[in-house]
Amino acid sequence: MKKKNNAWSYIKNYKFNSMFIRTFLLIFIMFSIPFFILSDLYYRNMEHVAKQEIITENNSLLYGVRDISDSILSDCDMLCTYISYNDNVQMFMVNDWFTNINSESMKEFTRLVKALPLIYKYIDSIYVYSEYNQSVYIGERKSPLKRLKDISWMEEYNRSEDVSGSTIPRLKNDNYPRLITIIKPIFIDKVKRGAVVLNINSEKLHNIITTEKYQNQSDIYMINNTGKVIMSSDEKQFGRAVKDIPYLKSIMKSDSSGSVIKNIDGINSIVSVIPSAKFGFTYLSMTSMLHYQNKLDQLKLQIIILSILLVVLSLIFAYFTAIRSYKPVAEIIGVLEEPERFNTYDDSRKARLNELRYIISTILKQIKTNEKMKDELDSKLKLLEQSQFAMLQSQINPHFLYNTLETINWMAFDLAKGDNKVSKAVNSLAQLFRNNVYMGDYIISIGQEIENTKNYLDILALRYGDVFEARWEIDEAIKPYSIIKICLQPIIENAVYHGIKPKGTGGLLKIRGEISGDDIVFTVRDNGVGMEQVLVNEINQKLNDRSSLAEDHIGIYNVNQRIKIVFGKEYGVLIESRKNFGTSVIIRIPLVNLQ
Repeated sequence: MKKKNNAWSYIKNYKFNSMFIRTFLLIFIMFSIPFFILSDLYYRNMEHVAKQEIITENNSLLYGVRDISDSILSDCDMLCTYISYNDNVQMFMVNDWFTNINSESMKEFTRLVKALPLIYKYIDSIYVYSEYNQSVYIGERKSPLKRLKDISWMEEYNRSEDVSGSTIPRLKNDNYPRLITIIKPIFIDKVKRGAVVLNINSEKLHNIITTEKYQNQSDIYMINNTGKVIMSSDEKQFGRAVKDIPYLKSIMKSDSSGSVIKNIDGINSIVSVIPSAKFGFTYLSMTSMLHYQNKLDQLKLQIIILSILLVVLSLIFAYFTAIRSYKPVAEIIGVLEEPERFNTYDDSRKARLNELRYIISTILKQIKTNEKMKDELDSKLKLLEQSQFAMLQSQINPHFLYNTLETINWMAFDLAKGDNKVSKAVNSLAQLFRNNVYMGDYIISIGQEIENTKNYLDILALRYGDVFEARWEIDEAIKPYSIIKICLQPIIENAVYHGIKPKGTGGLLKIRGEISGDDIVFTVRDNGVGMEQVLVNEINQKLNDRSSLAEDHIGIYNVNQRIKIVFGKEYGVLIESRKNFGTSVIIRIPLVNLQ
């Protein structure tokens, strides 16, 4: 099919894309690096400025909250002190002076207590408690303590032994509203006689001291000297101990004033902490950075839009540049893909009339030369691998034959009384010769290889039966699959002669075969003398080098090289060993049937 010679066909063609991408990258990098560096510097600077601005503003607003709160609480404390030194209150502490509700003293005191909540909108109520009377004076009436429902302040009063008193958060009648209660004990002759209890509406106080901006964006907390929240923008936190609120606990635990940025519930917030100027309280504000982050996100969006515009412009410029560059190259690429279409370019006389024709002619000649050399090389490599495999296959037979004959020779001298063992050895040796010496097939089934190896173990057992024991753990599922001939036998021979025999007695040889993923793995493990790690590393390194010629451990190297020739370089033999603990030889072959 004839290719379309237009811009769109170039874009769809992967060869054009490579040229196009290189041109695009070159143009894009030239302009993008300065752009992104400047954008990053500008963005970081704006982010830093925004953080500094919000920190400064947050600090300023929190200082304002502190000054207003301290002033209000100071006024309330002075009111409590003033009431506690009132003559009528002092008399109420030591006798039942307000028995006559129409008395002038009663009326005077009532006017005082009723006027204060009207003047100060944040004051909910004022109680005057007398231990002598076990009564609480509230507004216009005196109520016995045992009839009063709102007595949750009594526990703190009983603990208070300081004339300065204490400030606690509580719920009126254990329900509503939330109160900041100032408890001012009254001492007469150094004896606590009662107290003035001033209740501040926490919600009203919060509304008075916070600005509209704070109400919309920030959470304000006032924490008393015992670590409890006595005012909070979050109603759920009112009255709770700081230690029970994880994010407040971590903030207060840092024991630092000032402003920091913290991640609270997945949101970055500016956290400011300052102590009270007059009381043992702590003021804390948390301002979410989402509002400021939105502004930064808008800036980031603008940078992204400019980046996209830069990419688009780079693509357009690269597109037209690549088209002009690709056209003369397209023909050369066509020669490499379909050289038979350019047979007319073989004429060197015509080729010299045009630079492009000359290049194509040279390429065609080189392609033909390379194809011819490749065919010759493939043929020689195939012959070389066949010769190498035959050499390796034949190498192992004399080596094994020598050891076997030595065994039979030793037995002939050892058995003077009978020929049973000799007969068994000769029979096993005949079986091995029938399977191993014949060079026609070098790929057999795993079941055949296991049977041959067991014959070999029978011969070894005749001589070393008291030295070692062999255990087979073979998955029956692997037996139909293929393996190279004489694969397990040399490994077992090495295990016995180099591992178990030097140990003397108590030798154990385990031969395990199983499927592992897409491979079959054999493990020949002995509990012999083992090897030093340096030697193990040296052997494994040689096993990975196909050109390495071993002077010792011939059988292992022979098996490894034959596996790699037949199945590929990713398969072969690996050795693991520990000195005095034994050796494991791992053989990995693919899960295939080549017969």
